[in-house]
Amino acid sequence: MSRIVLAAALLFLGADAARADDDFKTCAGGAPDYAIMACTNLIEGGKLDTRQQAIAYTNRGVAFRNRGGLSRALADLDRAVELAPDQAPIYANRGIVYQLKDEPESALADLNRALELDPNNPAFLLNRGTVYLSMKDKDHALADYGRAIEIDPAHAAGYNSRGSLYLSEGDIDRALSDYDRAIELQPRYAKALVGRAQANLKKGSPAKGLLDIDQALSLDPNSAYVRNVRADLLAALGRRNEAIAEYKRALAIAPDLKESLDGLKALQRGKP
Repeated sequence: MSRIVLAAALLFLGADAARADDDFKTCAGGAPDYAIMACTNLIEGGKLDTRQQAIAYTNRGVAFRNRGGLSRALADLDRAVELAPDQAPIYANRGIVYQLKDEPESALADLNRALELDPNNPAFLLNRGTVYLSMKDKDHALADYGRAIEIDPAHAAGYNSRGSLYLSEGDIDRALSDYDRAIELQPRYAKALVGRAQANLKKGSPAKGLLDIDQALSLDPNSAYVRNVRADLLAALGRRNEAIAEYKRALAIAPDLKESLDGLKALQRGKP
């Protein structure tokens, strides 16, 4: 299961504008509902120049996307592209929306355009790598992750993304190396902790994995996926009753989580 999250690229209206009205700050960085209201006030106020309008539409589109309104997000980002066709973050954000809408070809086109305008942006590369991965193009995904790391060797998300790809390919040692580096750079990186736990499970070291998953669970206690991985580790350690209880906790959060359903059935049938 892919655990990669595509990063947002927000735009800012500038210090002078921010001093003039709090709506500028909220539009750029507020919680989604407040950002939508603030950006709408700015767009409808009629006082923005063309560049500022593009930024306001972009930030409102990001807020809609974060709230789950993908169609409205896409409409705003389309308008932003019309107003400022030379701004890489607009294409990158629209690419994210297309990916969330399960339209990878359109996502790839936008991220290609973003990288034409800003070729050394590691976040754009990671996002494009995610799109390639969804299209089963693992070679291009690996190249993008590697390029992102080359540009920014301290980019923990780059190592996590590449580690996840190595793990899916069964290259456990390389996966562990990348997860180690991601956690070294960002010790409370829940996704990398979960990935390293899974890699250690596959390597036959579930006790090591349990240490990581317990830390990840402390960071994200309401994640059904984290609880499912913890149950897998407990099962591998022969702690059957604890594993059953953990699968049930995962299913209480996400009743349709197939991995937990399968794991629970296997244990209840008496299989290891």
